[in-house]
Amino acid sequence: MVLQPDDLDAIAERVFALIRDELLRAPARLVDAAALADALGVERAWVYAHAAELHAVRLGGEHGRLRFDIDLVLRSLNGDGTPVQRARPAHARRLTRAGGELLPIDP
Repeated sequence: MVLQPDDLDAIAERVFALIRDELLRAPARLVDAAALADALGVERAWVYAHAAELHAVRLGGEHGRLRFDIDLVLRSLNGDGTPVQRARPAHARRLTRAGGELLPIDP
């Protein structure tokens, strides 16, 4: 059996469709605001202030806790579907903002 170029294209398209469908069916990984803030390197208050832009999901009714699909957030922040680069952790920014300096290391 010899495969023709059209056969190879059809196989490639089918494999791509199967992989895409599998990825789309993958369950969302929901995290709370603190975990998302840590992943993005921002303060938790910033996450709450931008909850709508970050596609927050409210679990448990009108006053339920907010959760975020971390993969969706990372893809959507760049606007082009590519993940954002992770920023420095929030605790590192707080130290710098508070005037904290690192001590020199003596050899």
